[in-house]
Amino acid sequence: MLPFLVGLEKHRPSPKPSPQRREGIQITLAFRKMYDLLLRNGTLLDPAAGVNAPRDIAVRGGRVAAVLEPGAPAQAVRSVDVRGLFVCPGLIDFHVHVFPGVSHFGIDADPTCLARGVTTVLDFGTTGGLIFEGFRRYVLDAAQTRVYALLHIAGQGMISSSGTLPSLGELADLRYCNVENVERTVAAHRDRIVGIKVRCTADLAEGGKNEAAGLELSRQAADRVNLPLVVHSPNSSLPIEHILSQLRAGDVLTHCFHGKQCGLVDAKYRLVPAARDKLAEGLLLDVGHGWGSFDFRVARALLDQGVLPDFLSSDLHTYNLFGPVHDLLTTLDKFLHLGMDLFEIIRRTTANPAAFLGRADDLGTLKPGAIADITVLEIQSGSFPLTDAERAIEVGQRRLEVKHCFQAGRPVGLLPKPSRD
Repeated sequence: MLPFLVGLEKHRPSPKPSPQRREGIQITLAFRKMYDLLLRNGTLLDPAAGVNAPRDIAVRGGRVAAVLEPGAPAQAVRSVDVRGLFVCPGLIDFHVHVFPGVSHFGIDADPTCLARGVTTVLDFGTTGGLIFEGFRRYVLDAAQTRVYALLHIAGQGMISSSGTLPSLGELADLRYCNVENVERTVAAHRDRIVGIKVRCTADLAEGGKNEAAGLELSRQAADRVNLPLVVHSPNSSLPIEHILSQLRAGDVLTHCFHGKQCGLVDAKYRLVPAARDKLAEGLLLDVGHGWGSFDFRVARALLDQGVLPDFLSSDLHTYNLFGPVHDLLTTLDKFLHLGMDLFEIIRRTTANPAAFLGRADDLGTLKPGAIADITVLEIQSGSFPLTDAERAIEVGQRRLEVKHCFQAGRPVGLLPKPSRD
């Protein structure tokens, strides 16, 4: 073809397709408009998108294809009517321990988290550098639940502590707190490791004598690998001011509502001044309910003072699975009871943890293009006993229950709340 005719070739009329071909084109176009999944008539709670309103959610290829006005024309292979329910991004539990068979705290993520509406979890430093390869092989790469991890400063992680034989905490021997080992491990697994963890508790650190040095090594390690430092403080022998002095914007203080030594409140339940300063600088707070780290009195007092946690998490592990924690939803029930707005509860279990994980674009939201992790919740009314970590019982009038869960658009089988009953 002569060069000056090349452009003209594009403008030649194409022959009209035969009736059979036109029918095939129409079928193909209809198929392309067909969604894999359509959730109709629910109320979308998506804090990352600023949406708290009736919406229909359409999914194709494992991702959110469209957020539609209620009743908008749409077809799907599977359509689910979620009228009267709340459609949320897949819940993220910011604090769990999921290395069963290795750590005495460890539980299986799939039946305890995913089957209870939690599509993504952060393992909170159960593993250190010496055992992380096993954690990668048998948990990160094997669980259906999406799992991220904090790396413990101590190479052996949380294998033993008070309650095990021998009763040795991870800071009993600081030779295990090797910064170079942390660097090597993070370099090999940076796709899943998102922070460095240390537990500052006296009986985990030879009566407290190794706490300050362990905290300092953790600070060094976090700086070396350019990741946040996450600190556990209940029953530390260190003053809370000392621990706060080692924390910076973007770091996390977990167990923020405990009532034990080295907490955020004084004897009159007032926020300590050093904590107020650090919060203004950008320190993040995690609830981490757990067996011993959530006190209704402290939580109520701090909420009344305007201190809101950034993350609502369960600290789910072997010792609290059957109470007082049970699952993430039970922790959320306690914040409903304390008066926190449901939209803000969902923010702290979706958008906020997704941002910490570096996944704000495709997790923790149902914006078009995001991974279609979806948790559908019902608010039930009644009288529901709620037990804190001090074994104080209050009665809530509302509770959350998961009715549907989808991970990347695929339905997840649900299980009832863990109970010995």
